[in-house]
Amino acid sequence: MRSETLFDIPSADNWASATVDAILAAASKAISFIQEKSTSLSTTTNASLLLGTVLVVILVRQSFKVSQTKPGEPPLLPGTLPLLGHALSFNKDSNKLYEVARNWSPNQGPVSLSVLGQRIYIILNTRDVNAVWRSKSLLFDSVAEWGLATMFGMSNEGAKAIRGDELGLVNMYQDQHGYWRDALAPGDALNSLTQRFLNCLEKDLAKLDEELRQKGTTTFELREFVRLRLGNQSTEAFSGPKLLEDEPDIVKKLAIWDKDFYKLSMGLPRWMLHHAHKNLDDMVKAWQRMNGAPEVLPPLTTRIGMMGERGCSERDKGAANFSIWMATLANALPTNFWLIYQIMRHPELQATLHEEIAPAFNKENSLVDLNHLLNNCPLLHSMYWEALRWSTGAVSTRSVAEDTEVAGYVFYTGALVMSPMRLVNFDRKVFGPDAEDYVPERFLRPHEPEKGIYNPGVKAVKSFGGGVTYCPGRHFALNEIIAFTASVMRRYDLEFVEGQTEAVVLTSAPVVGTFPADKEVWMKISLKN
Repeated sequence: MRSETLFDIPSADNWASATVDAILAAASKAISFIQEKSTSLSTTTNASLLLGTVLVVILVRQSFKVSQTKPGEPPLLPGTLPLLGHALSFNKDSNKLYEVARNWSPNQGPVSLSVLGQRIYIILNTRDVNAVWRSKSLLFDSVAEWGLATMFGMSNEGAKAIRGDELGLVNMYQDQHGYWRDALAPGDALNSLTQRFLNCLEKDLAKLDEELRQKGTTTFELREFVRLRLGNQSTEAFSGPKLLEDEPDIVKKLAIWDKDFYKLSMGLPRWMLHHAHKNLDDMVKAWQRMNGAPEVLPPLTTRIGMMGERGCSERDKGAANFSIWMATLANALPTNFWLIYQIMRHPELQATLHEEIAPAFNKENSLVDLNHLLNNCPLLHSMYWEALRWSTGAVSTRSVAEDTEVAGYVFYTGALVMSPMRLVNFDRKVFGPDAEDYVPERFLRPHEPEKGIYNPGVKAVKSFGGGVTYCPGRHFALNEIIAFTASVMRRYDLEFVEGQTEAVVLTSAPVVGTFPADKEVWMKISLKN
């Protein structure tokens, strides 16, 4: 029989909830007292005291919430602040916080974070990442729905309508990766899109050739060069020429969005992020004006037709196509920057690269055999995959739909699960002691772990995610980046402008997929003789 005592002292596990309950009881008495005295207090004072009391209760509740874990949860990373949890560190440099978690966690097991009351489980090793991707109760759907409404300009109603629940239609969140996997898989559809891109690229480089014949050597900033040359031609391949004619700076605006998306993701009122929303609106409206245009890539047109069946607005359709277009460039542009940059930093390899790519071009230096580039250029491909691995900042995110066990821990419903791909791509157990270095021939060298030489193969690179959200655009990304890089190498002489220090990845930058450089990189360009 339970003994009766004057005070019930809670156990350590229940201390926080018991304390909060006691404070709530005290707050309730305080509010009752205020109400009783309301006749002798001014309305303003009464309201202020009541509001203040409620806020104190909320703050205390949140303070305890951020510093406690539930039974079986992954251990909480030390360093939480009242109310904020790890929010300041997460906002300042999330990648550094992930590294701190990896170094602190025994055996690199999952770690809990708390960000403004939101529980986040950080996954730190390849085995657990694969377990998360296999799980059917750790879902991407709600993450995608939230992202469309907060970062891509879709209405809340449109983001919900995509589910198709009320009409008995296919859930577009659940089928989207399968849809785009089929639409962009190797075969006729991918070949058609790639050829559209190659046609646009040839026209653009022919214009650049003529410009350089007149000017001779000129200088350019490498990020801007890749953004406008690759970005614009890739955009035209998806949309046809009208989008760029209507909004010629849309790729530049995407670069601004790339810096703003983190602020947009906070869901702050529009008036607090006026410029970010104005920039986003410009791009969404540009894509909205393309709704139904015959030159738009057929899979995009089919997709917005499905949205029409669900009652989505024309703006929501434009926002959806904007999100797809963004996804095609988010990794491709910075990855192509790093690939060209690393080729220029390794002049000792350029003769081999030129020998590899030469058979793919005719006497006018026009690309005529993409298959050769895709199948007979091992060094170029090794450098491409190494650029992907070395510069990735992608974080694979899932929401916990029901309590789920991963790596012996319980992931509780409502939490988020985040798998930073950079930690996986820099795992020394997989990539060896030089995992943090850019090694051009990493995927060509022998795999001899006993000698400290690791080559796990390109499938070990997780920059494109995995599981049901394995990036369906990865084949087109490879095609366009390899084609663009080889074409630039074949047609032009490039050299660094003197006096520049080495660029490194800016890992403190919040990014969708790939980290940018920490500085501008200026180059000289001229036509090859």
